[in-house]
Amino acid sequence: MTVYSAFSIPTSGMMSQAHSLNNIGNNIANISTGGYKRTETNFSTVLSRTSYQQSDLGGVRPQDVSLISKQGNMVSSASDLDLAINGKGFFIFSTQFSGGTNVYGRDGSFEMRTVNDISVPGIGGSTLSSKDGYLVDKNGYFLQGWTAGADGSFASKTLSSLRIDQFAFQDFGTTTTSGKLDLNLPATDSPGFGQVDSILLGGTVEAGDIYSVTVSGTKVDYIVPTTGATLDSVRNGLVAAINADTTVAALVTASASPTTGTLLITGKATGDTLTTSASVTDAGTMDTTAVLNKVQSAIAGKAQFYNIEVIDLNNKPRSARMDFSKTDTNTWKLEATVPTVPVAQVDTISLAGTVEAGDIYTTTINGTTLTYTVLGSEGTIDGVRDAIVAAINANTSVNASVTAAAAGAGKMTLTSDSAGTAITTTVNTTNRTAVAQKETVTIATGSSQANDVYTTTVAGNIYTHTSLVPETETVIANALALQINGDPNVSAISAAGVITITALVPGTAFASAATVVTDFDLGGDALAATDLVTQANVVATADNTSTVAVTTANAGAGTDSTTVSTIVFDENGKLITPTSGTVSMTLNFLEQGSYAASSATMTLDISKISQFSGDFLPISYSHNGFAAADLRTISFNGSGEIVANFDNSTNRTVYKIPLAVFSNPNALASNNGNVYEETENSGTARVVAADDSGYATFLPNTHELSNVDMAGEFSRMIMTQTAYNSSATVFKTVDEMVMTARDLKR
Repeated sequence: MTVYSAFSIPTSGMMSQAHSLNNIGNNIANISTGGYKRTETNFSTVLSRTSYQQSDLGGVRPQDVSLISKQGNMVSSASDLDLAINGKGFFIFSTQFSGGTNVYGRDGSFEMRTVNDISVPGIGGSTLSSKDGYLVDKNGYFLQGWTAGADGSFASKTLSSLRIDQFAFQDFGTTTTSGKLDLNLPATDSPGFGQVDSILLGGTVEAGDIYSVTVSGTKVDYIVPTTGATLDSVRNGLVAAINADTTVAALVTASASPTTGTLLITGKATGDTLTTSASVTDAGTMDTTAVLNKVQSAIAGKAQFYNIEVIDLNNKPRSARMDFSKTDTNTWKLEATVPTVPVAQVDTISLAGTVEAGDIYTTTINGTTLTYTVLGSEGTIDGVRDAIVAAINANTSVNASVTAAAAGAGKMTLTSDSAGTAITTTVNTTNRTAVAQKETVTIATGSSQANDVYTTTVAGNIYTHTSLVPETETVIANALALQINGDPNVSAISAAGVITITALVPGTAFASAATVVTDFDLGGDALAATDLVTQANVVATADNTSTVAVTTANAGAGTDSTTVSTIVFDENGKLITPTSGTVSMTLNFLEQGSYAASSATMTLDISKISQFSGDFLPISYSHNGFAAADLRTISFNGSGEIVANFDNSTNRTVYKIPLAVFSNPNALASNNGNVYEETENSGTARVVAADDSGYATFLPNTHELSNVDMAGEFSRMIMTQTAYNSSATVFKTVDEMVMTARDLKR
């Protein structure tokens, strides 16, 4: 057994040192591998025992120790997608975009991997095909993190893959609901004044007298109720009546003047000019008067303004102007002013009446006249409208500035092609003229003889002429025409044997029948009469009309102001009103460029606004909410937050990278690609935020290499080689001893 053990011990020594050398070689090979963790080889003694004593069989066996918890070397990088963990913990990766297994690693050399096909808006409303991209490590595993909420916080701790392509946040934005404005208003600015008018009452006051005051179009009356009234009682009654009228009271305040029979009308808004008048209707003697005098013209106070940005309900950035107007000592009026956009003028033309060929519709647009004559084939008034629309849109002098379109039964619109540019439209309709029916009867006598009979029927009346002797065409025609002229509805004119019959009322038809000739001797004497309609009756209904109305008035660019609050300061320049330090306002934005009409309701914190001597001084403004935009670049910070830079020149935090920490990280199971899996001995991953836990910080533009020490590995390699050689020498010596023992038997 002693000789056997002499072989087994050096053999286990060589095998163990070979194993150690394998680990050393692997460590050296991965000295520049990102996130690689070296493995050390420890040794333990191997002994065998019998049931009653220790055996002389023994040796050594290797034990691997993974130094996963030891941080590797940090090197700087030019890539914005490189990130290193300075301290404890691991990045969390998913092996699949969805439904994969979580693995853990320290290599923060990230890149973007495209996954799904997507459709995104292109130029001019077109659609482009693209792919969405996510942060992955060198294995293509998806980095996991937390997504920021609408308020920028990370209340949700749900892990997900981190999308960073250009279109990742194109439809993601939030509306502004709160903001904070800090500025100084100059205490030396002059306040404005409202208009002040005085009305002096005079004359004899009598019951029934009516005293009237009109303010900006609204009239207020006071009727003297009884006898014995005085100018002062009338003044007081008129003051009460003015202040009781809600329309007028919103504009002015009426008050009694110390002067007898005098009242004052004071405008409530500084700078607003009012139109005021006074009159009296006498019930008795005509000597009462009401004389208006302007005491003070309206003067606007010094105004200061500051533009703020808000995000509207469509997640679009908008600009609003905060106007501060001084109205009194230590008192300011705050108004919110938003721009209005030019509005295209729209005129609506209405057509009506019976469709008749020959009706004429005339439209004049910006001085160019277009005339359309009805053909009759249009069928309906809408057909006429469509023809006029086509004619307008085909006219080069008009279509450069106006577009015509059908707009309901018998209606069309003319829309200015340039918002803010006015158009002038006039219309006119000429109804067609009724035409009188006209027929001719031509007489041919041939070999006329006495008793020949010519019979014609006109308007239901039968007219007959019998020749007494052979007569000429002219004589016969004259005789018939004379009879026909007795009809009050037609007239007949005879000339050279031709009778022309005309309706006396244009548009009123008359019935007629062919003229019949009876030859007395039936001899075929070539007697004849020919009837011919030379002018058909035309009815004209004079009911065709066209009217034009401006349905949308032309409007140029301007502003729309809304009073937000009154701001009051104490004598030390400190804000005292509003007491809450906040004001609420709703900003209504009209359509502007590619932005649709929208609004935003927000609470503005003005608690830091002051009124000190000096200049108007904006200090700061901030707001919540952010606009939807295309992502341009991303960067990391020391807390592991991913900050995105957008094409609208804004930055915001969009993701946060957490850490996975283990109670025994060295017991993690190693996988290919320098990533690890949980084991029973490592414990379950605990996901924490680096800045809250204190486990580590992040180093942007840095990545972690291996924790292999080259000098140490070479030292261990020399020691291993020496140990291996020594074990081999022992083995060789034992072999020689065995060979010597073998030879002794001979």
